[in-house]
Amino acid sequence: MSGKYSPDDLWVSLSESTRKTHPDIEIKLEAIWEAKKKRAEENGQVCYNGISYRLNSVQEKDGKVILDLGTFEYKVRDGLIAIPEYFELPEAYHRKGCFSTSSVKTSDGLYIMVELSGKSMNENIIELIGGIMETNIQMTSGRDVFQSFYDELEEEAGVKEKDINESYLKAIYLEARTNVGFYFEVLLNVSSKDLKERFKENQDVDIQALRLFTRTEYIDILKNHRSSNKHFIATILSI
Repeated sequence: MSGKYSPDDLWVSLSESTRKTHPDIEIKLEAIWEAKKKRAEENGQVCYNGISYRLNSVQEKDGKVILDLGTFEYKVRDGLIAIPEYFELPEAYHRKGCFSTSSVKTSDGLYIMVELSGKSMNENIIELIGGIMETNIQMTSGRDVFQSFYDELEEEAGVKEKDINESYLKAIYLEARTNVGFYFEVLLNVSSKDLKERFKENQDVDIQALRLFTRTEYIDILKNHRSSNKHFIATILSI
């Protein structure tokens, strides 16, 4: 689903998760999680469980996006894709865990990405700004969906809401490993120089540095990224 959606264009409800479960899959999840925690501890990485949102359903009607969300534990969300048989199941079993991702452009026309420190379980070296949509925000409105992303923007790159000149939700998509991306496009009223200076006070241990690119460089990085999600976003930007 794609468009140029503002918070008022999103109608949000919360329900019980509609994810269908398969006993042969679910029984393996706890052992997978314990093994992952052990590997993280051995590697000095952070590994935590929590409650995050999943997409039960989405439809567009009269220019509005109608979202129904459920919740589930991160260890389930993460563990499912470690089971090869999971990918043989139909869509009713898909995890559809919600996450935000974005293209953020500074006032001087550069695009922001973040360089990871390797202390989280994210295996990428360079990433877009965004993150898992967790239940620290009660999702009851379009404003809440945007706020979840804005919190990531400030935490990872030091960008405050007052720094945003324009932002909108560009797309909602089912990615290759069956999570659901909420892709935002953002134009800032602050320069790359100001953001780099501000980043010196960064407190997010997962983020090592801000990286800034011209549009051509940015799209090229997305096209050649190890994640197919980034290839999709490069396609959106190239249209």
